[in-house]
Amino acid sequence: MTDADDQPSRLARSLLPDPTLSFTLPSLHDGIAIDCRVYHPQSLDPSPSSPPWRKHAAVFAHPYAPLGGCYDDPVVDIAAGTLLKLGFLVGTFNFRGAQGSAGRTSWKAKAEMVDYTSFVGFLSYYVHYLDPFRQQSVPTTSPISEAPDYMGPHGGSRPVTPSASHEINKSPLFLMGGYSYGSMITMQLPSLENILHQFDTPACSSHAAEIRLRAQHLAEVQNTTLGSARAAALEHQANMLSHSPTGMRFGGEESSRKHHHSRLSFSHDTEERIHKGVVELMAKAKSHKRRLSGKDHSFASGDAAQDTRETKHQPAKDSLPSVPDRVVARPAYLLVSPLQGLINNLASFNLLPRRPSWKGLTRSMSSPAATASPTGELGPGFDTAMSLEEAEAKLVRNPTLAIYGDNDGFVPVRKLRPWAARLEGIPNSSFRAHEVSGASHFWAQGRAAYTLKDAIKTFAESLLAKDGS
Repeated sequence: MTDADDQPSRLARSLLPDPTLSFTLPSLHDGIAIDCRVYHPQSLDPSPSSPPWRKHAAVFAHPYAPLGGCYDDPVVDIAAGTLLKLGFLVGTFNFRGAQGSAGRTSWKAKAEMVDYTSFVGFLSYYVHYLDPFRQQSVPTTSPISEAPDYMGPHGGSRPVTPSASHEINKSPLFLMGGYSYGSMITMQLPSLENILHQFDTPACSSHAAEIRLRAQHLAEVQNTTLGSARAAALEHQANMLSHSPTGMRFGGEESSRKHHHSRLSFSHDTEERIHKGVVELMAKAKSHKRRLSGKDHSFASGDAAQDTRETKHQPAKDSLPSVPDRVVARPAYLLVSPLQGLINNLASFNLLPRRPSWKGLTRSMSSPAATASPTGELGPGFDTAMSLEEAEAKLVRNPTLAIYGDNDGFVPVRKLRPWAARLEGIPNSSFRAHEVSGASHFWAQGRAAYTLKDAIKTFAESLLAKDGS
């Protein structure tokens, strides 16, 4: 193998650090355990000089598991590492049957789509609860003066910055993406609002409740750990300032990559701690509902694998309460080497069954369900079994980048070009395509991997620029 052939692996190794969290989640499909990783950005470094945590997040999915795809794939590392460096909290996971995840790859990929939505639900709630520095402020160069504060969205105080007055009114980004088979699953995902609707008031015995409580527990552990580390750093900084007659600080501060105390890797002990935390949160939720009702309700037990119609319509006392003021994110999509045409049918037996007409796609974009949500996504009552028209309309309504090579051996560029042109040509389309000359499906020729990294960086920066981040 030449040096150029090994380029994606070398580039990826330089981008992703060790994950902050490694754990498993039950899939909403059937409860099997899927391996997950979460990477914290620099803004969650305990150092007082870290940039503010803006709650931007991204999920990126891997290629086809039977062909060796998993979250260690070099292209996944390039995409995830690029987004992480730009300030996104990044999550990756293994579909069923990939590497350490339980189960096996399904024939129609519908189970994998639910694996993806399971992790999206987790990461959304994890980001919502993750706020370790909300009651801490950075001391000024004068040890006896204090910076003016404002009340944060959760009641805590933060130092005022030039953007503080409008920061709390911004919606963070939630980017969903994938490479190859992972991009195909991304395309077929329900809207972000539809996905999160499943977690709003889930039955206590359901997998959705388990996922939501795991997200809350892990976020609270990180809040305690990172908050304590930040408090210690602030105290140390204040002590240094108090011993300096000019209030000046000398020397630098260690990077977050040297703080290993906040990292959590999967083990049986870790799983037991997570399970214990979930049980405690469930007990608190039930106790809270009993206090609100003034009655000592007993909660029905059930099989967590039975997310049936009866479970969904159980009385409210058997469900988790909805989370007030939950963070509402703006969706965006990233498709690397998307699969179109014949390869879709071979990989998933018609997961995306038919090509939409221009009229049908426009109708999907302008339907009442599509315009009801403030995020521009389909409403929660919309059927999650999406047709191709609906799936593609989601990509047109929300910022989307599809990047592919003109030397893709899996999907001929003659199929990709008209597909991309059709979506880009729809009035007010937010879909953009980037064709890379000489790039193959694996991004291993010449400088293709660097071009891929730069394209992802440019796309993500454009999203952040609109946010003002």
